Amino acid sequence: MPSSLTTTTSPPDRWRTAHGRRTYADPSTPRGFCAKYFSVESCLLLTLITVLLLVLPLVLPPLPPPPLAVLLVPVALLAVLMALALMPTAGYRNEVVDPASYL
Repeated sequence: MPSSLTTTTSPPDRWRTAHGRRTYADPSTPRGFCAKYFSVESCLLLTLITVLLLVLPLVLPPLPPPPLAVLLVPVALLAVLMALALMPTAGYRNEVVDPASYL
């Protein structure tokens, strides 16, 4: 027999079989968020972390409040960032500052 008669042609990867019917899987069709951006393992890990974040606060005992010095760290960071944001530029009032001068 000729080889062309004995070979079987498999459907291309974009054809899917669903319930005995072949349907065309358009790559532009939207899929689920998790399947579109993450692998199955990553989705399971994210789900596990979410469940743990929801359950552990109910199971674990409450922690004592942190010391005052630890609470002042975010306030100090905010003060430094506000000072840097409101600091005047190095040029005159209407002078365009060269972006390379910051480097």
